[in-house]
Amino acid sequence: MRQLVTGGRRAAAVLAFSAAVAVGVTAPAATASASPAVASSTTLAASTTAKPHLTSQPASVVVVSGHRATFKVKASGLGLTYRWYVSTDGKTWKKIAKATHAAHSVTAKASLNGHRYRVVVKNSRGSVTSKSARLTVAVKPRITAQPRSTSVATGNPATFVVRATGNALHYQWYVAAPGKTTYTKVASATKSTYRFTATAAKSGYRYRVLVTNKAGHLTSTAARLTVVTKPKITKQPIEGQQVATGTRVTLSVKASGIGLHYQWQYADDSLDGDFEYHSIKGATRSSYTFTATTKTHEDYRVVVSNIAGRVGSDDSIVVVDSSLQDPYGPDGLALLTRWAVALDTDLKGGPTVVTGDNPTKVTSTFFGLPMDLHAKTGDLTFSLVVGGTSYPATVTAEPLATAGVYDFVATTTVPVPAATARAGVWKVTDTSGSAPVSQYLTQR
Repeated sequence: MRQLVTGGRRAAAVLAFSAAVAVGVTAPAATASASPAVASSTTLAASTTAKPHLTSQPASVVVVSGHRATFKVKASGLGLTYRWYVSTDGKTWKKIAKATHAAHSVTAKASLNGHRYRVVVKNSRGSVTSKSARLTVAVKPRITAQPRSTSVATGNPATFVVRATGNALHYQWYVAAPGKTTYTKVASATKSTYRFTATAAKSGYRYRVLVTNKAGHLTSTAARLTVVTKPKITKQPIEGQQVATGTRVTLSVKASGIGLHYQWQYADDSLDGDFEYHSIKGATRSSYTFTATTKTHEDYRVVVSNIAGRVGSDDSIVVVDSSLQDPYGPDGLALLTRWAVALDTDLKGGPTVVTGDNPTKVTSTFFGLPMDLHAKTGDLTFSLVVGGTSYPATVTAEPLATAGVYDFVATTTVPVPAATARAGVWKVTDTSGSAPVSQYLTQR
C-alpha cells in the first residue's frame, strides 16, 4: 500500500474540509483523489446545527427578603449562549450585566418585588426568548381586619372574613366547639372568606384563621357564631280587663329568643269587623303603658321579632268605663251588666233627632245587644244629662231581625235651647245586677 505523506493532496483536502466546518458548509474536494470518508463525517456535523429550542421555561418564585431567588431555563442546540433581562412592568426589558448562564440568581429584597425575568438563548442558527417569570418577595402577613362575631338565622349563610396584607398568602380556618379550647382544621376552608349554612347545632362555635406565607404566619382572633331561632312567646299579655277612664294600664309579654324586638299594635274598631293591625309609635319594649280613656283603642297585641322570624301575641282587650266627663262617642260601645249598648249610627239621618227650641225634644236610638240569656229590655233606663241635670227619658224597645237584638228609642224634653240640648250626654243604666251599672254616651 502506498503511504500518504504530510503535505501534498491529502493535506490540502484536510485543510479544505476544516474550513468548510468552520463556516457550516461542505467544501468540495480539492482533487479527485480526496478521501470520501472524511468528507461524509464533516457534512453530517454541519447539518445538525439548528436554532435553539427551549425544553423548560423559567418559573415564578416566592422568596423571603434576603434569600436567593433562582430562575432556570433548559434549551437544546449547539453553541448556545444566554442573556437574562429584567422588567418592572412586563413591557420594557433591561439587560442584566454578567447574567449569561442557563440559571440566574438574585438576592431578594422588597424593591425587587414584582420584577419579571426572562432569557434570550442564541446560537449561530438564531435565537429564542423564554416566557417571563415573576419574583415575589414575601413579607410576613399582617392582619388588618379580624373576623367578626355574627348572629345568623338558622338555615341562612354564616360568613367570616379576614383581611391581611403580605405576599402569596395562604389561609386555613379552624373551629372550636363551645367550652373547648382546642381548634380543629376546617376542611377546604382555605380562603380569606369562610361561608357555610348555619344550623342550630353550630350556635356558640368559634372560628379563627391562620394566615401564612414563606415569610411567616399569624393567627386571627376568634369570632363567635350565634344561630338565631324564631322567637317564642312564653307569657301572653293579659287577655282582657275593664278599667275606669283615666286608669294607667300596662300590657306586658315574655318571650324567649336572641336579639328580640317588640312592636305593640292596636286593631281597628271591632264594630265594623276590621281587624287590621296598626303599629303604635314608640311602643317597642316588652311592656306598653298608657292612660286608658274612651278614646283609646280596645284591642292590642305585640309582635316579637328577630332575624329568624316574628310571632304575634294573643289579643289583649282593654274595656274602659266611661264617665260624664269622658263619655263614649257615637262609635263607642258601652258594656253594662247584661247589655252592650251603642248609638245606632246606621240610621238614616243619624242616631239623634233634636226638635223644638227651649223646650227641646231629643230622641236618640241605641243599638242593644244582650250578653246573656237573662238580659231583659226592662233592665235598661236612659236619661239625658244637660248642665249637670239629669232628665229621664221614655224608652221603647224595637226588636231587630237578629233574634234578641234591639233598637232602644229614648225620648226626653229638656228646658234648654236646642244647641245646649245637642251637647247633652246620655246616661244608660243597667239595673239587672246586684247594683246598677251606668255608662255615658254622647251624640257628638
